[in-house]
Amino acid sequence: MDYPLRLGEAGVFRRVRDLFARTGFREDRLCAALGIPNMAQLGKVAPEGMDLAAALGSSGLAVLTRLFAFTQGVARQDVEQALDQTDLAALLALDLLRPGPDGAHYYAPAFVYPVAGFVVASDRHDSPDGSDIVLASDVVFPALDAGTLRFLGLIPHSPVREALDLCSGTGIAALLLAGFSERVVAADVTPRSAHFARFNVLLNDRPNVAVAVGDLYQAVAGQTFDRIVAHPPYVPALEQVRVFRDGGTTGESVLRRIVADLPRYLRPGGTLYCVAAAWDAAEGPLEYRIRDWLGADQRDFDVIFAQQEQVAPERLARWLAEKAGEPDLHQRWEEEFRGAGLERNVYGAIVVHRAGAGKGTGREREPVTVRPRMSPRTDGACFEWALRWYRWSGEREAEGRLAAALLDARPVLGERLRAHVTYAPGHGRQGGLAGLSVREILLQSDWPFRASTGVEPWMLQLIGGMGAGRTAREVYQLAAAAGQLPEGFGPDDFAQLIAMMVERGYVEIGEGPGDRELMPMPLARKGRESDPGDRGTG
Repeated sequence: MDYPLRLGEAGVFRRVRDLFARTGFREDRLCAALGIPNMAQLGKVAPEGMDLAAALGSSGLAVLTRLFAFTQGVARQDVEQALDQTDLAALLALDLLRPGPDGAHYYAPAFVYPVAGFVVASDRHDSPDGSDIVLASDVVFPALDAGTLRFLGLIPHSPVREALDLCSGTGIAALLLAGFSERVVAADVTPRSAHFARFNVLLNDRPNVAVAVGDLYQAVAGQTFDRIVAHPPYVPALEQVRVFRDGGTTGESVLRRIVADLPRYLRPGGTLYCVAAAWDAAEGPLEYRIRDWLGADQRDFDVIFAQQEQVAPERLARWLAEKAGEPDLHQRWEEEFRGAGLERNVYGAIVVHRAGAGKGTGREREPVTVRPRMSPRTDGACFEWALRWYRWSGEREAEGRLAAALLDARPVLGERLRAHVTYAPGHGRQGGLAGLSVREILLQSDWPFRASTGVEPWMLQLIGGMGAGRTAREVYQLAAAAGQLPEGFGPDDFAQLIAMMVERGYVEIGEGPGDRELMPMPLARKGRESDPGDRGTG
């Protein structure tokens, strides 16, 4: 196949990589100059009339930005003045640059842009001469889509031995994984995606990334991995038009196959990280349907679905019909969804963890199946913490000592905890207003997930006693001695309250010198500030 870009010699790639570094062709510099928060907003910038050289402070960077980020044709004279001959020769050798038919311009046959610390190439979605273009079904989708950036943010940076990037497209997730994995495989069903992924691996000097072609796990048959990541196609489609986007009639066909084969390809102690849209259905919520897809080995796995948003079937049906340019098609989509028993289309992060090799000693904990709400701060570290918390608490609950462990812990207030108190006028004996009284108290946090919980005033006072090195048992005893607790609220009830608050990020444990035996890795006090943006398209 005649794909754009050539897999040239290592020295040529090194020269181009050095050119991008020397000129400052990187995300932070372009975003600052263009006034956008991240590269996902690049499509909203109108470069016409902009003095890019002045904005970027470099004629060389301005030329590269026009050629690659805005896919504009640039006058031959301007290119040859801004770039030296060796750099220009390297760009031409890798087919990153081509002379235009008129001989007076250069253009880029691919879309090239800095994102997530890398420079990545994908297919152009426009024609260099402005004529109409028909995109191939295997077109390689850009890695700076908002959904893709959200996906990258949810991949943890902890080290693993071997990782797999399924539905890899440009290979951007594999490039990221390569920074903390000994070996990575980027796998995609289309040879076109594999070609772009190989080019991007060479361009970003990631020698520990291999690229494979095949239908999901067929590309890595017989291999197993410590971490698997996937951003699969999930848009419902009556027929396959775009490989990167279309996920069968319900949109779940690829996701379901990824999950169903995890018992064969995910090692004990390994985890799948996936971002997709799927369905709550009559048969159950998505997280329980995912558990069913795991089959006979499902008790070996914990399932977390962190929901970001949901869409009613009728709304999704209308959107699909409008996208297809056939407004009446929404009725057929609604019938399809109703016939399949689908109730809500939900989007978010799917994390499936396989229990480690130590499983089976003593009483086993129940596998976890939960649905927290994702916040803009939710990242890969949040899921790693959540898995540790559920393992720690589940093991102690199975042994009958969770309450004692929590009472012996030294809880501190979570850094992202916020208490919102609502006051309203009360009424006196004669029916008139009698000053302000507390009507509602909401505890809220956005790390590790988004949570909001209404509490009674006495609970807020009790929570305020945490810290200062006290164990939870000491906090309880002090509150009881001061008469702050309602009748019948015992230590075990307080332990349950602490467990809920830890899970929702209101309280942290594991900070004290003796607490590492209770929960070996405390909740990290950090979070993402970036906006998760839209779902993206695959």
